[in-house]
Amino acid sequence: MIAEFLKEWSYLAVFVLAALPWVESAFVVVLGIAMLDLNPVATTILAFLGNWITVLLVVFLFDRWNAWRSKRSGASESKRSQRAYRLFVRYGLPGLAFLGPILIGTEIAAGFAMLFKAPRGPVLFWMTCSLAFWTILFAAAAAYGVDLFGLTRMNQSSGA
Repeated sequence: MIAEFLKEWSYLAVFVLAALPWVESAFVVVLGIAMLDLNPVATTILAFLGNWITVLLVVFLFDRWNAWRSKRSGASESKRSQRAYRLFVRYGLPGLAFLGPILIGTEIAAGFAMLFKAPRGPVLFWMTCSLAFWTILFAAAAAYGVDLFGLTRMNQSSGA
């Protein structure tokens, strides 16, 4: 009975840990599935949602800040900088979104994208795709790959 109670709270812990900045859902999902033997689907969804909510907050806060900053400065951009901006949004944003979670962290990657004044919609789209990709990849690795090495609690308790 106590084990079931603690296991239920573990799902809340997965959500909260994934929502913390600099703690990636890919790490939390591996922790929940491989080490705590939680349900892989529920753990993946909760880890994704926790990290995604933090990304949403970063994007919306930076969007407000960019709007405030552009009102204050009122400076116009050259054609060259406008072209560079369009190229970044088209080609650099997907790369930043997909490499960011592994190299610098999801929230930092979203912050950089917004700092470079990328539109909110594409930033949210690419960050959501990236977050889903990495979370599902690490969840599948934890659910199927870690058993090969006998690292899950189930295998340790059964003596295998």
